[in-house]
Parts: sequence; structure tokens; C-alpha cells
Amino acid sequence: MALIYDGMKCAICEQPLDIDGPLVATSHFIGEPADPLWRFSDAAMHYECFQKWEHRQEFVAKYNDTMGKIVWGNGTRHHMKADGLIESVPA
Repeated sequence: MALIYDGMKCAICEQPLDIDGPLVATSHFIGEPADPLWRFSDAAMHYECFQKWEHRQEFVAKYNDTMGKIVWGNGTRHHMKADGLIESVPA
């Protein structure tokens, strides 16, 4: 997951994040810098910004197509729900 620190800005609206508020954040999962969504990978966003974001569905699909295929040592995989929250589910 993205490192989140005081003073960090939302990757979508570029306003300061409330680190105690609801956020959407991922680890780095888009490896190609030319990908238009690359800068949102390994980033944090306000939950509300993410819900209204025009690229939300594409971002969720890309996350699940990439990270959702990895089976972790505990037999789970990560799945991003439509609202951007990530859950561990049985593989």
C-alpha cells in the first residue's frame, strides 16, 4: 500500500489528505510510466474523489487484473471492490 503521511496530497484533486479520513490507496501495480493511470498507482486518494473519478472503473479493473491474480502465501488474493476498498479473499 502507498505510504501515507501528514501533508500528502490526493492524487486526483491534489488537495491535502486527512490521513485519518477515508482513503483509497494501492501499492505500485502499474509498471509502465506511459500508462495514463500510472501516477495513481502507489498513491492515495480521498475516498470521495475516487467515487466521482472518471477513471475509477478502469483503475479498479486494472488493479484486479494485475494484483487480483497473485495468490499470497496465506492462500488469499487481493480484490478491489467497485468503491476502491481492497479486501483479501480466498484464492
